[in-house]
This record gives sequence, structure tokens and C-alpha cells, in this order.
Amino acid sequence: MANNVLVSAGTVINIEIDGDKTPIKGITDFSGLGSGSAAVIDTTDLDSTSKEKQMGTPDEGSFKIDMNYIPTDEGQAGLDAARTSRALTDFEVVKGAVKFAFSGFVTSFEKSGGLDKQWTASASVEISGPITKTVTP
Repeated sequence: MANNVLVSAGTVINIEIDGDKTPIKGITDFSGLGSGSAAVIDTTDLDSTSKEKQMGTPDEGSFKIDMNYIPTDEGQAGLDAARTSRALTDFEVVKGAVKFAFSGFVTSFEKSGGLDKQWTASASVEISGPITKTVTP
């Protein structure tokens, strides 16, 4: 039974600006939590009867946000400023009692538009360090 499925509607993505958690408005999609991988280290030697391996350091990958572009939104302005400053920035993805927190570098904040369409934007965040998941009972 799928009654406990986490529904995306109501999810808030915060960016830290001057020590305050600021919501990014206009979000339509997000992806990439848990998208990273780790190198596989071959530790096979002449005594091995099969390949022996260890896992290298995990890389949490990148996080992508798609949104309707709102030039007056403080959260979207924070994404643009973080990209320009190249600063390590804190983020939170929150839905009810579930929160994912991580730090990353905003590597892009692209705006686009078209005929009979609204302006949209997409941001990519290269995650640095671990992603922390908390679930409040």
C-alpha cells in the first residue's frame, strides 16, 4: 500500500542568505538528491581468487532546480548571487517532517523563455560534503 508516499506538492527548498533560511519561490521540479556515486577501488592482489574491491569516497553529485523565473524573489536572487560569488552555500529541501540538508556551489542559474511561454530558470548545485536526512516524529 502506498499511503505513506511523499507527495512533492508543498515541498520547500531553502537557500541560506546572510544566516537566514530563505525559500526559493516558483519551483516546478527538482532532482538529484542521492544522485552521486563513489569510485570502486580494485584491491586485488596475487593471493586473490577473485577480484576484490573497496568503495572509495562517496560523491553526492549535483542537485537541479527548475522554476518559473521571478526576478524579484529573494531566494532566486540568492541563487544568482551564490553563483556569482562562488560561495559554498547551505540548502534545505523540506516536506513536512522530512528534511534533507546539504552544502553546495551554485554552478549555473540559467534563464530561458519562448513564444507563448513564461520565463523559466534552472539552477545546478554541485553538492560538497554529505547530505543529512532528518525525519521529525
